[in-house]
Amino acid sequence: MHPYDKINTFRERFIPLDKVFSAVDIKDDDIILDIGAGTGFYANTFSTYLKNGISYAVEINKDAIQNIKGNVYNNKNLKIIEENVCKLNINGFNKVFFSNVFHDIECKEYLFNLMEKNSMRPLKVILIEFNDKSPIGPPFEKRIMHEKLKKIFEDKGYTFESHQELEYNYIDVYSLE
Repeated sequence: MHPYDKINTFRERFIPLDKVFSAVDIKDDDIILDIGAGTGFYANTFSTYLKNGISYAVEINKDAIQNIKGNVYNNKNLKIIEENVCKLNINGFNKVFFSNVFHDIECKEYLFNLMEKNSMRPLKVILIEFNDKSPIGPPFEKRIMHEKLKKIFEDKGYTFESHQELEYNYIDVYSLE
């Protein structure tokens, strides 16, 4: 079994797509960054709902990039950015999506600076993270529980919008005016 198969199976079983879409609240002209896009599932899915917008799959892993390219055919609303997120320089986005990766990002300050200076307002940030019940994911001490994540974002001037508890994950939404 390929590692992506395990990720896909977990996502399909435990992260309901309708709850993700409710949190992202896609509009026709959104410019969405999917940070750490992995297989590109979310970036590709978001792109199919955009008329004038773009969904960017931001990923550095070459195997993941090949996986994304292999699953996308002539999708004008999906762009792949093969880049270290800690060196990302992009402007004009209004949504940022993280699926089970924010806890691993070592340059959070850089990303907060990028989001503050380079985004359109209002900016919406959607994060899926592992909760303390998840049998997979990072070690418990590396996980960012909801209250800690909320404090991180509120300390940076973001407004807490919503929290959805799932079986092994949670979805948080924050905004920046």
